[in-house]
Amino acid sequence: MITILKPKLRDMLDIAQDEMVMRDRIASILEEGPKTIPEIAEVLGYTPREVAIWLFGMRRYGRVEEIGRVDDDGYFQYELSKRHQSAAA
Repeated sequence: MITILKPKLRDMLDIAQDEMVMRDRIASILEEGPKTIPEIAEVLGYTPREVAIWLFGMRRYGRVEEIGRVDDDGYFQYELSKRHQSAAA
């Protein structure tokens, strides 16, 4: 019998505990320009699922905003909100 090992997904509590650190890392990535969730995930080396959780938290508190329309894969691009762009400058 062949066993296929699936990578263990981190639970929500583990992901949420990283939010403060990841918020700053995501903001620094978005200072370079708008990116989709998979693009941010690739730069950070985390799964798109984890990045989505952190990014949606940032969106909820007005730190990032969606721009344009979804791409062919169904992802929006995100950028720092105008308020946070001026604070970062």
